[in-house]
This record gives sequence, structure tokens and C-alpha cells, in this order.
Amino acid sequence: MKLQTRAVFAALFFILSCACARADFPSGSVTIVVPYSASGATDVLARNLAKVWSEHWKKPVVVINRTGADGMIGSQYVKGLPADGHTILMQVNQALFWPVTIPSADIDLLRDFYLVSKLQQNPMVFGVTVASPDQTFSGFIERCRQAQTPCSFGAATRHGEIMARQIIEKAQLRQAVVIPYKGTAPMMIDALGGHVSMGMPSLSVAMPHIRSNTFRALAIGSTERLNALANVPTLLEQGLEMTAMTWYGLMVRAGTPKLAVDALVQAIEIASKDPQVLKTMHHEGATPLFSSPESFAREAKDEFALVTPLLKKYLMGNEPPAAASK
Repeated sequence: MKLQTRAVFAALFFILSCACARADFPSGSVTIVVPYSASGATDVLARNLAKVWSEHWKKPVVVINRTGADGMIGSQYVKGLPADGHTILMQVNQALFWPVTIPSADIDLLRDFYLVSKLQQNPMVFGVTVASPDQTFSGFIERCRQAQTPCSFGAATRHGEIMARQIIEKAQLRQAVVIPYKGTAPMMIDALGGHVSMGMPSLSVAMPHIRSNTFRALAIGSTERLNALANVPTLLEQGLEMTAMTWYGLMVRAGTPKLAVDALVQAIEIASKDPQVLKTMHHEGATPLFSSPESFAREAKDEFALVTPLLKKYLMGNEPPAAASK
């Protein structure tokens, strides 16, 4: 009986210890670092999550914007903080490629961070100002082939540069040029003003301008047409064997305790069912993902392996733009 009693007490102690441990995270306020400027798609998503998690944890969850160097400054900031899970980084897939594009920066998402969950993905939109004579993607390509001056593609990210250079090569636009920008906002200003021939924002950025009839979408980077833009063909439909997608994901410092990671996974699951979070995603044309840490890491490694040859082919030796917003 004494052994049985001890076993019962040991079991109760274990259960209570686990419950207390779960209650220990977060022990204080939580910070989501967005390495791009306020009001961008990344920032909007982070602030929606912060609201849900503040209510869930009964602790403050704040969003801070640490911008610069194509999202690297904010990422390096998080890398330098304690691995306790109280500071979370929100990033996009172009940050995966820094070990190839900027090896001197010594930051590697797959090495330095624990990837917790993808949240959403957006296809890239290829479009023009409504003042442009181009009504179709094929028409735009043909005009660029015959133009006396080179057509230009505005790219807000290194990922966008890869897409633009692929299109130029596949469509045999020998005179076309790629113009890198310090973020999506200045690129869109020039695209809407007709200062670049084609802009390439994410769908979340493009949708308000499409709805206000200031930006004409000619093609989209998804594998299939979207209900929100049913009349806009994919690049695949245009004969270009390529897709152009951007994902948004959450990560914490490598070495973060499992307790904290598990609490974040649970919080993400709660956010994945929140009507306002989902409504905002759908309104901006994004597709919710909410993946597990295991699938996130696996998919990120596969994407890195797939894109690295393209980076070396198209971008090596070119200095990256210092992005300000996503």
C-alpha cells in the first residue's frame, strides 16, 4: 500500500508539475518582431495575431517593426536575444536564401531559428498601371519584344528579382531590365505611376489597387486561378513553367525550450480558428496555411534546395536592395 500511495503521489506531482510548467509560458510580455515597415502584409498579420494571443495568454503581446537590409536587421535583432520564446520573428521565404545571396551576414533561418509555423501564402501578381495599353500578359510580352526602349520589371525583393529574370529569359525579352526597390511600397508607387513597365507585388499588396481600379493584374503566380481574380490567368497558362509564391511564417531562436514552442503551437492553432484572422487573410487574397513545425522545416529545406540553383544563376554578384516594407 505504501508503494501504491507513493506511486499515486508521484503521478499527481508529475501532472501538477506539467500544469505549472505550461502555465509558466509566457511568463511576461511577448514581442512579435516584424522586420518590415508598418502597414505591410507582414505587419497586418502580426497585429491580428497579437490581438488574439493577448486575449488567450492574458499577457501583453506587442508588435515592433525593426526594418532595413531586406528584413535582415530585424532578424539579426531576434538572433541576438535569449532563446526563451518571448520574442518571435515573422519572416517571409526570401529570408531563407541569405546564406547564398549574402553569406557575409552570417544568418541562416534553418540554422539559427526554430521554424514554428507557416501562416499564410500569397501568389505574386504581375500587373501594370491602368493607364498602360496592355490588357493581357501576352500582349505585354509582345509589346516588350517590339519596344524601342527596354521594358522594366519592378522587384521589391530578391525573390521578385528571380521571378522577373526567369520571365525575361523564358519569354526571350533580350532588352528587358529588372529594377530592384527598397521594398514593396516604393515599387508600387512607380508601378502605379507607370515608371516601371510591370510591377510584381504580392496579392495582399495588389488587391486594394486592383479593387480601386488603379492596377491591372495581367497574370498571377499561383498554380491555379483564384476565385478573387477569376479572369486573371496564371503564369503556367501563359506558357511559362514557373510559379511565384510568398509565404509568411513564425519562428523563434534555435534552442528555445519545448515548453515555449508547444505554447506557441497551441496559440497558432487558436489563431487559425479566429474569424477575424481568417477574414483578414481572405480579404487580402491570402491562403491560410498554419503548418506544423515539422512540415514547415521540411518544406523550407526543400524550397532552399530548389531555389538555390536559380539564385546562383540569376543573382550572384548583385547587391540586394535594403527592403523597407513587405
